[in-house]
Amino acid sequence: MDDPAVVVSAALNVPGMGSGHLRAMHEVYGSVAAALAGARAGHAPPGGVPARMFARLPGALDLRAAAGRLRQARSAGVEVLCWDDARYPAPLWLSPEAPPALLYVRGALPATFGRPAARVRAAAVVGTRRATARGLRLAHELAAALAELRVVVVSGLAIGIDGAAHEGALDGGGATVAVLGAGHAHLHPPRHRGLAQRILAAGGALLSEHPPDVRPEAHYFPQRNRLISGLSRLVVVVEAGIRSGAHSTARHAQAQHRDVFACPGRPGDPTVAGTLRLIRDGAHPVTELEDVLWRFRAEPGDPGLRGRLTLGTEGEHAAASEGAPGDRALLSALYAVEEASLDDLAAMVGAGVAELTARLTRLELRGEVCGSDAGRYRLASEARQRRADRDHAESERREALAEAREEASRRDPTGAAKPNG
Repeated sequence: MDDPAVVVSAALNVPGMGSGHLRAMHEVYGSVAAALAGARAGHAPPGGVPARMFARLPGALDLRAAAGRLRQARSAGVEVLCWDDARYPAPLWLSPEAPPALLYVRGALPATFGRPAARVRAAAVVGTRRATARGLRLAHELAAALAELRVVVVSGLAIGIDGAAHEGALDGGGATVAVLGAGHAHLHPPRHRGLAQRILAAGGALLSEHPPDVRPEAHYFPQRNRLISGLSRLVVVVEAGIRSGAHSTARHAQAQHRDVFACPGRPGDPTVAGTLRLIRDGAHPVTELEDVLWRFRAEPGDPGLRGRLTLGTEGEHAAASEGAPGDRALLSALYAVEEASLDDLAAMVGAGVAELTARLTRLELRGEVCGSDAGRYRLASEARQRRADRDHAESERREALAEAREEASRRDPTGAAKPNG
């Protein structure tokens, strides 16, 4: 049998055989097929695999039925990936939690998943189904900003925060991956079928560890959360109550050695009680979008990296990164004050409120500006520091130039120093 996915599918249908057993066999023999050859030759089983199960496994495989299942899935547009497939996501394969032996994928997994978790440009954005307007807006803004940095947004296609995260990634012009809690033939929730089609049309993917004909069950959704965190470099919990399923994603992230971020809120508010508890227990608080975005800046994949590498001076880069002259004027105004209202900014830069709102929204998505619920705006901390560093460098450059001119004025045209007095 040339297709290793067929062999794995057949093995998974043997009673008592699971992904953990197959992983042990794969680690010892290098592949499931090689392990079967070892079993036929009477070799000892890997640790954790019962000897009797290992010995009878080759004869228990129904390869014809497995080939039929995979052929049916692939004819419906669902690819089947096993560990031996180069397209199997590296972050999952290298995860300390047992990765699924088979993944069922519709669409195209972005190339970044060929990298290990520490380098993958993917972030999970998750949260409660019972989201507030504030939480939905924040999830959308964060996902859009990540997408503009060419970071793949991973979430669970659920109603609420998950859906807002997928929508934000699409609106930001990026790719997003939805991890399903059932088979592809039973997309859940049904109301997100249109969103799923948009994800595929934008070059993203729908991923499940279940064959296409598996119907949704309540216990499947906490299981799929380990795949959401496993695919990602970090996990952001936007909004969650105490009993929110996002907690299980955070727990899996910690077990997989992924960073966990949580968005704080007002103490006593039940809609953020879960995120506040995560922060109490060690999650990184998200006080502004840049707290998350900086993890993906200044590395391959950041669309601003090429400019940083090729522009002649730091000042030229800063001007380029600030975009249009109107944006630069707005950022300069915010740099001059701690924060300002929309009306204050309109008076400072001489722009209309509608135009100014569009600029501020664009700068928020780029992580340059932070807005508050009170309608006030300020520079993001990294943007402010970047400007301060640039001003300091410019001041030093001017001082050095003034010293050079002073030194030159004390010399004659031949270069000899002029006598004092």
